Amino acid sequence: MRILSIIAKIVLSFSIIAVMCITIGYLLFSSNLPKLTALSDYQPPLVSRVYNSEGELIAEYADEHRILTPFEQIPGPLKKAFLAAEDQQFYEHPGINPARILSAALANLRAGQTVQGGSTITQQVAKNFLLSSERSYTRKIREAILAYRIEEAFSKDEILYLYLNHIYLGRGSYGVASAAWRYFHKPLDELTLGECATIAGLPKAPGKYAPHINLEKALQRRNTILHLMRDSGYAEEAEVEAALNEPLEVAELETPKLNDAYADLVLRQLTDHFGLKTLRRQGLTITVPLNPKMQEAAIRAVRHNVLEIEQRQFYRYPVNHAPETWSELLESWRKAREDKPVAPATDELIPALVVKLTNGDLTVDDGRNRWQLSKPSWTWKSLSQYQEDGATAEQIAAFRKRSRSWIAGDEIRLQGTEKGGVRLAQEPSIESALYAIDLEKGTVLARVGGYDYQAAGFDRVHQAMRQPGSAFKPFLYASALANGSTPATIVMDTPVVFDSEQSDEFWRPENYKDNFAGPVPLRNALEHSRNLASIKVLQNIGISRFLNDLQIYPMERQFPSQLALALGATEVSLEALTNSYAIMASQGKRWEPVSVQQVQDRNGNTLHRSVSGNRCQVCHVTPTMSANDAMRPAEQVLDPVDSFLITNMMKGVIERGTGQRAKALNRPAAGKTGTTNKQVDAWFMGYTPQIMTGVWTGRDTPTPMGRRETGAHAALPAWLESMQAFHEGRPVEDFTPPEDVEWVVIDAKTGLLPGPDSEEVFLEAFRSGTAPSEESPAINSPIESKPSEDAGFFELGL
Repeated sequence: MRILSIIAKIVLSFSIIAVMCITIGYLLFSSNLPKLTALSDYQPPLVSRVYNSEGELIAEYADEHRILTPFEQIPGPLKKAFLAAEDQQFYEHPGINPARILSAALANLRAGQTVQGGSTITQQVAKNFLLSSERSYTRKIREAILAYRIEEAFSKDEILYLYLNHIYLGRGSYGVASAAWRYFHKPLDELTLGECATIAGLPKAPGKYAPHINLEKALQRRNTILHLMRDSGYAEEAEVEAALNEPLEVAELETPKLNDAYADLVLRQLTDHFGLKTLRRQGLTITVPLNPKMQEAAIRAVRHNVLEIEQRQFYRYPVNHAPETWSELLESWRKAREDKPVAPATDELIPALVVKLTNGDLTVDDGRNRWQLSKPSWTWKSLSQYQEDGATAEQIAAFRKRSRSWIAGDEIRLQGTEKGGVRLAQEPSIESALYAIDLEKGTVLARVGGYDYQAAGFDRVHQAMRQPGSAFKPFLYASALANGSTPATIVMDTPVVFDSEQSDEFWRPENYKDNFAGPVPLRNALEHSRNLASIKVLQNIGISRFLNDLQIYPMERQFPSQLALALGATEVSLEALTNSYAIMASQGKRWEPVSVQQVQDRNGNTLHRSVSGNRCQVCHVTPTMSANDAMRPAEQVLDPVDSFLITNMMKGVIERGTGQRAKALNRPAAGKTGTTNKQVDAWFMGYTPQIMTGVWTGRDTPTPMGRRETGAHAALPAWLESMQAFHEGRPVEDFTPPEDVEWVVIDAKTGLLPGPDSEEVFLEAFRSGTAPSEESPAINSPIESKPSEDAGFFELGL
């Protein structure tokens, strides 16, 4: 009996000590545990999603791609798949499962490594929300204590809700809704049982079981989860058998349809309004007016145009590959294009190798197909031109060693043709940009930042500052109209030389091809882009007055007080120039094109709305709307009559002048070409009553493109191709004259009423009361020279 008493005392003592140790340990480990507010105030980072006006998802911004989903909207089969895979006793245990922990410990002990986890879903919630991923017994104890507290504070459904929305599941997805979208491109309610099991199999090791990484292991893991669902009673035998036979098809991650310089514009505006952190973490719902079809048409137009210009450039020496490297090179090209059509697209370049030459004809191999190219007629770039461009002595020496023709082993580029063939091409040395505005909707229609524009690259719409050349002249002629001239006012297109007051140098501006027309109506001077006439128009207006008139346009800069301004010898961005032309295209109204229409927070509250000023009559309806600067009615900054008259004059540029190639649009349009000295920059700015589009072409480092590369040759083709796409399905409309416009037939040469010897007459628009009243004199009659009634002809206003 005494022995039993001693044993009892020893057991009691150890029990007391154990209880004390557990109590002390509990107090010690629980004294500084995180509070559960992170769970009760669950506001995780969410993906912000961008939709177009038709509700199509076109882009996403996220640090963690998560789509928060209420518990009741998560399908039952998906919940059961996770329970089968991660915690079959979830609804029975108090947060920890001692039997599972013991089982996992024994399994790990036998394997000599961690092969099985014993954590419950509640413990995983504690770890993921409140603790680090440190592997230690201390963290496991803290995790167990927290799991118990979580079970006391939250219902089982609330815990499972937190788990299913928070867990990382690979491929950048957090939570089950994100995984469903990024793996299968489906909302949760469209998942099959097999797809539910696939997602439920990912938490164990996303990098190992993700189907886009290892399809075989993903199938094995999916099938394991399906068997567990059957064995635990979460799914019927027949359902499981059907799911086991499902093919596991993973969707490709979609390329954002909000792309190119349009994407950069939207990102810039959202970041300016809300900050990058908010944009990438707060689950904003954003609506933009992008039409992906129109944006892609604009991109193709720019690429087609650049590649066509490149055909007129010098051919540059290609890289040559030794025969022993051909096989590996061709195989790499084959793999890169194995899922694509044999022939590249018409706006696409692919590499190929010259493998044979026959009397100048080329046999080339792109890794998948051999093509026969007739002897190219390309002019090769000379060594002197390489030296002018700054080539090194080593490069020049290497060029001297090879012939100025193609040889076997040359790596060349092929471009697709409309007939499904290819032609010889080369990587462009030319760049271009395009910006289009929907004048009816008041929205940004398309923005293309370059030939092969990459997101966050150099945006040539917004950032490139280039001389507009004659594309600047419509602002000068609009100023002339506003200051009393008419389209029929005579201006002298004759040579002039300006001496410098600071040196012995002089400035002698020239017309294109150095032709002079003498006295011409203002319309003729604009239609044929006569430089000397434009300088004299600026002299007549006065520089100070013209600079003041330029203030109505959103040029975003101040201009120098010099006569060369008449020729566009200043720098502007394509964005600023296009937005300024939009005033003339909008009956003289100034407004900001909308690129972000609406932004809502994660709870559906509207944070931002925009309606373009040209469509907005009463914008300040709600506090949200009135807080937005873009919600203001358009401002009338140019007289509607002057706006119509300059538009009508620019119609003549297309009908009879330098922009005649644009007539192929087959609808009324107004526009202006622009070309700077030595064809460094080429522009075409043009609009219909529905759409305004501007195009710039040149090199990033300003250098001549070649004598043929004027605005009509190097920019207008991209404008025309894009505008043809933009106007598909739109009715043909003409520009509507406002009140106070009268139409009078005049002599096209004299600007007066037709006389007995008038050879060419023209129906011209005038502000009411300003049309000519005199008749053109007969050819043999003496013409009395009358001074202009406008401001002094040589008043420079400096």
